[in-house]
Amino acid sequence: MLKIAVIGENLVDLFKIDEKFEVHPGGSPLNIAVGLARLGEDVSYITKFSSDFFGKMLVDILKSEKVDVSLCRIDDELHTSLAFAFVNENKVPTFEIWNRCTADSSITWKELSKINLDNFNAIHFGSILLATPAANAVLEFVKKAKNLGKFITFDPNYRPRVAENEKDYLKALRDGWELADVAKCSLEDAMILFDLKTISDVIELLKGESKPVFLTMGSKGSYVINGDNIVHVPAYKTKVVDTTGCGDAFAAGMIHNLSRHGFSVENDVLVNAARIGTATAAIAAQKVGAITSFAHANDIEKFMKDVKRFDENQHKGYSQES
Repeated sequence: MLKIAVIGENLVDLFKIDEKFEVHPGGSPLNIAVGLARLGEDVSYITKFSSDFFGKMLVDILKSEKVDVSLCRIDDELHTSLAFAFVNENKVPTFEIWNRCTADSSITWKELSKINLDNFNAIHFGSILLATPAANAVLEFVKKAKNLGKFITFDPNYRPRVAENEKDYLKALRDGWELADVAKCSLEDAMILFDLKTISDVIELLKGESKPVFLTMGSKGSYVINGDNIVHVPAYKTKVVDTTGCGDAFAAGMIHNLSRHGFSVENDVLVNAARIGTATAAIAAQKVGAITSFAHANDIEKFMKDVKRFDENQHKGYSQES
């Protein structure tokens, strides 16, 4: 089994449910680390936790999910990042993120440079830390991993109002994009990242990329774009309760399937990875919160047999070896 490291933010999502707030673990890379562990991957998470109540809660959750946290730092002075989530009538959340002067944003290159990457085959990283003072350290860490031949996956999960300097944030996201061997990106994030207005413009730009890109569009499915090879993968019909974490669930399913193929970027492998990501995203949409709704490996085949895609197309089955 290949070993995967995930680096990024850790935070607590506070969901407004009626007049109360529900506490859920959050942070896109943290979600993806748990999603990968549930699918049977050997995964380590790299971040800096606060020693406050929320930080201890997140560490305990990761350990319970069999995510290795031995490479993480603990900060006794700074607090955990918080994200207040407000879900609208379409089950789509908007976030207000408090991430200034928090433990995860204080991680440094001096700390990251001490991590031995020899045992890892792949690195995934996300985006919120790229809006913080930790941005350069994270990018330097990923660059080091790439220079060592590790497979790099990236999700530019853009969030407004998280950076003191929006221009620097967008530059860091684009720098992260350039480091990736495979990128997973929502249509909305791609439009912001590349300052485009239509899906046609996005697809045309992504066709010219030197890397494969998974472009996700919620209920409209996703595109696998690998040069001129463009395949649309439809979404599944399912009861949507909350779309929080669906993009992260897609990424976990996608990376998991790529891992089982030795991180090949052959077209058929990429399309099958998108199919698995589509299933894991649909499963995640059935409950409130992110990792509380993420799939285990044995959930995927059952789900794919029991539900249909929006366009009724046939799809391939799933197995741990496929």
